[in-house]
Amino acid sequence: MIRKMLELKNVTKIYNEGSAREVVALKDVDLTIYEGEMVALMGPSGSGKSTMLNVIGGLTPVTSGRIYIAGEDVTEYTDEQRAILRRDKIGYIFQHFNLLDYLTAEQNVMLPLLIQGYTFEYSKRRAIMLLRELGLGGRTEHYPNELSGGQEQRVAISRSLITRPAIILGDEPTGDLDLESSQDVMRLFRRINREEKQTLLLVTHSEYIGSLCDRIVRIDDGQIVEEGGAKE
Repeated sequence: MIRKMLELKNVTKIYNEGSAREVVALKDVDLTIYEGEMVALMGPSGSGKSTMLNVIGGLTPVTSGRIYIAGEDVTEYTDEQRAILRRDKIGYIFQHFNLLDYLTAEQNVMLPLLIQGYTFEYSKRRAIMLLRELGLGGRTEHYPNELSGGQEQRVAISRSLITRPAIILGDEPTGDLDLESSQDVMRLFRRINREEKQTLLLVTHSEYIGSLCDRIVRIDDGQIVEEGGAKE
């Protein structure tokens, strides 16, 4: 029996609730993602894709509904509990990289493991391995301002993967990459998905990227309008 890794039940998110500027970003969303699935979340700009990642990752609270991760209700976690959840179980690939300018590529990638208490040597070895796999073996000691946008994105992806999180949330993870680099990233995603049973939810506008996933979930105006290829 395949384990449910992520469940959203009747999730609604309203910004500026009760004001004249109230915005319903998500409305009664139900979604189940199973352990080891790689799912693409697609929809037009402003449809609620990034908001869905933010509520799953605990970056913003839901207005109503419940969120379960590996069967555990995380809806009402405290800020500290959400931070621990992101540290230990969730890898987040932000659209705007969020690299630390004063750290090298290698150091940016190592940081999550060091925070978890791993040794410097082990963290460095893992960081170099991931950076090499994404074609950045010659850029490990470069700072973010010495890298192109696509290189920064690959550093951010490596950082999100280094702790082997159970769930990886990607907000346009290949958006700033050329076709060859996008293919490298998707091959890495598929490898860790198959070998380590990591679950991935990837926001993308690319039908090509969507075609490489197990399932496409389409969202529009804050509601899921279509799903295809779900595991039974």
